[in-house]
Amino acid sequence: MDASLSTTTFKSRIMGTSVNVSLTIRNTHEATMEFTLFGAAYTFTVTRWSRKGLSSFLLLFFAYKCREAADFGSLTVDDNGVPTFNKTTSQKVNAVIQGAKDVMACVDEIGTRHQRSVLDYAVWYREKHTCWDTYENYITMLACNCIVHTDFLAPGVTWELVTFGMA
Repeated sequence: MDASLSTTTFKSRIMGTSVNVSLTIRNTHEATMEFTLFGAAYTFTVTRWSRKGLSSFLLLFFAYKCREAADFGSLTVDDNGVPTFNKTTSQKVNAVIQGAKDVMACVDEIGTRHQRSVLDYAVWYREKHTCWDTYENYITMLACNCIVHTDFLAPGVTWELVTFGMA
């Protein structure tokens, strides 16, 4: 695993509960968010914006709304439609931090709306919405990936074995 570029913490809300999120951003811009909710520890890992994916993320990030250049850098597009990012390493990190906060906010929205069906919703969303063409879709897909990959808020059920012919 590569070295850490940045480590920070921030507060987020999930289903009305305040959580402290520990965020680690690796040199590749992979982000790991660790937090505890209702006594269970969770680790969300976002690799989509790492390495070559950072440019796609930043295009959507800047297209979503006007960003403060001092915090996030800037995006310019030439006459041929070729984008150029003007950013420092710390500005890229700030964009990833904001993206992580947006993922957590989306998880909160999904949890608040769907409560005990959070995991079911995330699976459904990933199957039905495969387009990553807007920042909103991109963040929602990342949030759903995090939910699915961690079995987030999945019920703690011990299954009794059922097979054909047992009756």
